[in-house]
Amino acid sequence: MHRYTQELLTLPAQPAAAEQVLRIVADSRSGVAEVARVVETDPALAARVMRLANSPLYGATGRVSSTRHATVMLGADTVRALAVSAACSLLDGRADHGPDGFWRHAITTAAAAAVVAARIGLSTADAFSVGLLHDLGAVLLHRRDAAAFDAATAAPTISDQVAAELAAFGVTHAAEGAAALDAWGFPAPFVEAVALHQHGVEHAQHALGRVLRVAEALALEHAPMPGYPTLPDLDRLLYAIGVPPGDLDALEREIDERLERVAELLGVDA
Repeated sequence: MHRYTQELLTLPAQPAAAEQVLRIVADSRSGVAEVARVVETDPALAARVMRLANSPLYGATGRVSSTRHATVMLGADTVRALAVSAACSLLDGRADHGPDGFWRHAITTAAAAAVVAARIGLSTADAFSVGLLHDLGAVLLHRRDAAAFDAATAAPTISDQVAAELAAFGVTHAAEGAAALDAWGFPAPFVEAVALHQHGVEHAQHALGRVLRVAEALALEHAPMPGYPTLPDLDRLLYAIGVPPGDLDALEREIDERLERVAELLGVDA
């Protein structure tokens, strides 16, 4: 079996999302829309559902780039089965949910990406999904050697962190995440966005990558990752994608509103 496929099958769901999935699927009256709302809050669940939707089995004419689209394609029964499978991975006490702060950073970046995408006319569903999964490579490297990954993220600058990841693993978490998503059949703009999310905003050829770069910077204001170096220049990044820096306060309010909706859905603190 391909290494990335093995990784996908053992990715554990977050406890709050898993609990909600199990509650929903136990109700025979629940539908795919209810399951989908939970699936799109969790990287492990979202990756499984989107990977299957992009497989040759379903013959999609174009790559599926959002969990909402994927859940409609697969149907309620298939999505429920995938969600329960991922949720049950929690029964393994060895489950590694990634570096400290991973889920909160992922969901905050997803919310920020959706907000920014709406400002420039890009699909908010696609942006939310790429934000949710942008640091999946960090989980994969952390599972391989948690101590080495934590040591790498303690480096004082982004360039130092990149060098430390290369020394420890032979690959950066951005490249590892992009390689996994490519192996799972994700769309090219999605893969590029993840591969370049630590680069300058001008490096991405597709708008999705530029949105992700700005979204992560916004997310770091709300949910910084432990040991993350100096925050990027938000004014410059916003200007680069055509969003007035003066809109920053409004953007942050919208991000908070989205996070509150996610927290309410999962029954966790925002």
